[in-house]
Amino acid sequence: MLKIKKISKKYHDTEEIIYKDLEIKEGEFISILGPSGSGKSTFIDLVSFLKEATTGEIEIFGNTFSKLKDKSLINSLRKDLGVMSSNSQLISSLNIKENIKLPLLIHKVNDSQEYFDMLIDRLNLKKILYKYPSSLSSGEKQRSLLARAVILKPKLLIADEPTANLDSNNTHQLVNYLIYLNDVLKTTIIVATHDDIVSNASKRIYELKK
Repeated sequence: MLKIKKISKKYHDTEEIIYKDLEIKEGEFISILGPSGSGKSTFIDLVSFLKEATTGEIEIFGNTFSKLKDKSLINSLRKDLGVMSSNSQLISSLNIKENIKLPLLIHKVNDSQEYFDMLIDRLNLKKILYKYPSSLSSGEKQRSLLARAVILKPKLLIADEPTANLDSNNTHQLVNYLIYLNDVLKTTIIVATHDDIVSNASKRIYELKK
């Protein structure tokens, strides 16, 4: 489903992050681990096509990319790629329900009320659906961003620190939902995390060194 080969990212001509080759097969749940500064967030941005690698290739859904030149092809992949990056933001002028359903509108996909209700229940979002992002806690924003990332039932979910700012109860709820996505809906999951609860739930570890 996803392969990276000889990938590196250089910053300011001095700092370079080099990633060891990796192949992720359909149905896997993999945690990206490593200390601060090891390149976890950059890895998420590279495989989400939010940043361009300096060298190397990324293969996803059978398509190989070395540079982000083919914007139309990348955009066509977005429907099957759920992304929750460190730069993901809720739109301030939309309430939470509208934010979560925005990908449905963009990709012209019919809404499944049953799936939406299940998603809202599992991520404990029912009480905030008609609130606006400015009134939410950091944890509520995290859960809302995850809901938006999976509303299209993507083949692959890529998330950066999804449990950041969550209390213990909401952390377990979110992780249980990731397990449900992986085990029941067969969503392939890549998560950058420093949270043992998340990494213990995953099926494989990809560790980065600083």
